[in-house]
Amino acid sequence: MIKSYCVLCAHCGEKKFLQILLVGILSFIFFIPSDGISQNENPDLIERTTEKLSETSDKPIDFSEVSDVLDRFQNHPINLNNTNHEQLSQLLFLNDRQINNLINYIQSYGTIYSIYELRVVDGFDSATIRKILPYVLVGQDMEKHPIRIKDLLGSGRNQMLIRFEQVVQKQAGYHVADSILEKNPNTGYAGSPAKLYFRYTYSFYNRLSMGLSGEKDAGEQFFMGNQKNGMDFYSGYISLQNTGILKQITIGNFNVDFGQGLTLSSGISAGAIPGTGNVRRYARGVVPSQSTNEGNYLRGVAVVMKKWNYRLSLFYSNHKRDANVTVADTLTGDAWLISSFSKTGYHRMPRELEDKNTLRETILGGNINFRNSFLSLGITGFRSHWNASLEPRTYPYNIFTFRGKENLNFGIDIQASLKNAFLFGECSRSRNGGMAFLSGIQVNPDPRLMFSLSLRDYQSNYQDLLSNALGQNSANANEEGFLVTFNAGIAPGLGLTGYADLYRFPWLKYRTDSPSRGSEYQLQSDFTAGKFVKMYLRFRIRSKQINVPENLRPVNILEEGTTMTVRYQADWQVSDFLILKTRFEWLRNRNGNLSPANGYLLSQNLSYKLPVKHFSLIFLYALFDTDSYNERIYAYESDVLYGYSVPSYSGKGLRCFLLAAWSPFRWLDLWVRYAQTWYSDRNVIGAGLDLINGNTKSEVEIQSRIRF
Repeated sequence: MIKSYCVLCAHCGEKKFLQILLVGILSFIFFIPSDGISQNENPDLIERTTEKLSETSDKPIDFSEVSDVLDRFQNHPINLNNTNHEQLSQLLFLNDRQINNLINYIQSYGTIYSIYELRVVDGFDSATIRKILPYVLVGQDMEKHPIRIKDLLGSGRNQMLIRFEQVVQKQAGYHVADSILEKNPNTGYAGSPAKLYFRYTYSFYNRLSMGLSGEKDAGEQFFMGNQKNGMDFYSGYISLQNTGILKQITIGNFNVDFGQGLTLSSGISAGAIPGTGNVRRYARGVVPSQSTNEGNYLRGVAVVMKKWNYRLSLFYSNHKRDANVTVADTLTGDAWLISSFSKTGYHRMPRELEDKNTLRETILGGNINFRNSFLSLGITGFRSHWNASLEPRTYPYNIFTFRGKENLNFGIDIQASLKNAFLFGECSRSRNGGMAFLSGIQVNPDPRLMFSLSLRDYQSNYQDLLSNALGQNSANANEEGFLVTFNAGIAPGLGLTGYADLYRFPWLKYRTDSPSRGSEYQLQSDFTAGKFVKMYLRFRIRSKQINVPENLRPVNILEEGTTMTVRYQADWQVSDFLILKTRFEWLRNRNGNLSPANGYLLSQNLSYKLPVKHFSLIFLYALFDTDSYNERIYAYESDVLYGYSVPSYSGKGLRCFLLAAWSPFRWLDLWVRYAQTWYSDRNVIGAGLDLINGNTKSEVEIQSRIRF
């Protein structure tokens, strides 16, 4: 029996979960208006991407990379009368057919005088126009702004953001007696439980930009002990754009993304996991970065030059990074051998500080690209070098894993458009001779219909530590796959999307002691009624093979594990000030011949905005019941600007959060967020140094932003 508990009183009695489900869904159905139909609009790309990445990663991720591109366009919108295919493709909301139709329309009919003129462009409807509205404008060609000191001071845009986060309850690692810490410093955290973050950005039209970010994780010291410089990690850049053939020069932190991401793609990329974006990737090239992802980043100098239809990108990165040292020089302490790179970014205790900046990484590479109206051809190559040799412990499943101090990667990518069909592909090779291939076709026979087919073959000995292409494996190696996707507008206001991904791993994997296979299917129906109601119903089923647990045979055998998920979500704009969002999710997990296990989540989100007072309030109430951690459910939550929350619901209990945002002045924005999770099936939360004695965990978050 699935049970839930009253948020006001633990003694109100137990209710059946299905009763709450029926009340939640039926009450929503009765309130749905039946008139006013418009075109289907898919759920937000950022929400899909962050949920999927959270499911597949056990490391902390700075999701601000996902929204940074759109944020730049919001500050400096694209002038539709002076743009190109490359720039429009970065909006993420438009497909190739829409982009080509828009460019052809401007070339045929001249200047666009109103954004709503896009209604007559084939493939653009009201929903699409609403999506791109914050990021585009129409007007005459923008004048080229010269860079002069007085203009930099008077016309530049500045933004300073400061954030504070902390778990309210006492955690074991922060309350260790000094006498115990003196004997064993690794029994507690050296710093405070506060997490601190700041972000400063400056931009001068489309000519100059710079940024600086810093982060201190909970448990790390601040201006004391091992952190004399304040924040534990800093990330910054300065970038000059659009100076003759010099399209861009960036000094500091940056990301690179070329082709389909198979040869070279750093940072987070929508589309690397099925269901998070277009199968056909739109390469971003060189992108300045303020990300605080400490495990994988580039820092140095990058230059982009463009002449006629050719673009040349060159970059050099040189910085220290964390690594697990196994053998070091006894005199200098320099690392000789490392077992792995450390990607958590945590430096809270001596054993974590031992891994900090122990390895120097140098990466040198570039890309040359030719593009015209129907063809794009690119060549990418880079060399990676470390001052210590990577030598992980050898197991049967990792015998093809990269080992050594140096690697070379080279690849060729191509994209071509033939009327309403778009071909794409990339071939890549690593220094040891390992090969990887990715190819596909995307077809738009009608503005309301798009489907794609993609094939991938990543050899087991392909070695590329900066590959981030489509795949189901933790690295782009040891995988063969076949992916089909479609997106169809069945009727006004009704859409259907889905994909099927069939794949196999030719060699062994961790906890999989023989070649294995898997599949993932998803079908989603979206319905929009006017401007007031949006809903979708999603069905997903995933299966993969894994070792039978506690197998007593001399050789492990595999069993089939299947996870089925059903999600229903409805958004209803009750008034100009009030929006309700209801979600129900059911997850069913079955391994081999074991009995199936289940997980349930029912949440209600309320958003209240007063534009006149520049004040908004978001409240969430969620009930969850899962049989074990294996049935955990990830759900995206509203958070402060550049903050992302995707908690995993496991066990039994409820979660609430309240987010208040207020802009008392045009130059000042304030956020306060308080979240609390209450468990009914446990008396302690977490483990080790993060353990909380009790069944409640609360988090507080405060953020301010100043613009000048």
